[in-house]
Amino acid sequence: MAEFKEEDKIKRLLWCDRHCCLCKKICGIDIEFAHLPSKEDSEDINDGIPVCSACHIKINAYNPEHPKGTKYKLEELTKRREQVYEEYTRQLVPAVHFEITQGLRTFPDVGFNIINLGNSLPVKALVTAKIFLGGNFLREPGGHYSSKEFWNLNPQMGYSGHFKILEAVEKKERLEIEISVSIVDIYDRYHELLPVSWVYEREGNYWFANP
Repeated sequence: MAEFKEEDKIKRLLWCDRHCCLCKKICGIDIEFAHLPSKEDSEDINDGIPVCSACHIKINAYNPEHPKGTKYKLEELTKRREQVYEEYTRQLVPAVHFEITQGLRTFPDVGFNIINLGNSLPVKALVTAKIFLGGNFLREPGGHYSSKEFWNLNPQMGYSGHFKILEAVEKKERLEIEISVSIVDIYDRYHELLPVSWVYEREGNYWFANP
């Protein structure tokens, strides 16, 4: 059976705080990494789940010829694992504010602000901006707005960035920007925030949030 890398296992042990990802028992040293069903030959840690020894046995302990109870399914195990990871890492994610703003900028130069509102923990952020014109996807601005470069956010620290949308200068169609943000905590777990979009009001030269 394939083995997972030690560095990957350590991260997951921090994420679950050494709790079983099935019964949620505090395990201490009695915790094991089980392969998900049909993933026994995988070395990818995403195909594993930290569990106590008792739950490890139960994952594949099911006789289809004499069905009794309900078998663990791959989807359930994956979601249950993420549920436990989230429970023990959510306190590592401070409030983060982000927005599209025109501020003192002259269109088509568009501003973006992001700030870590917490006062104790640093985080990193990945930002994806998608520009839509007339309801159709136009492009991503690139650079720090394409989920490829981190924004390092120390407590109470923020940035003001900007990008240009030259294609929309002479257009009258609805201009919208959708922002997706992933927060990466100090143990390298990604927390996806819900995307938020802003629509440009040409007459007043401002952006309003679109729920």
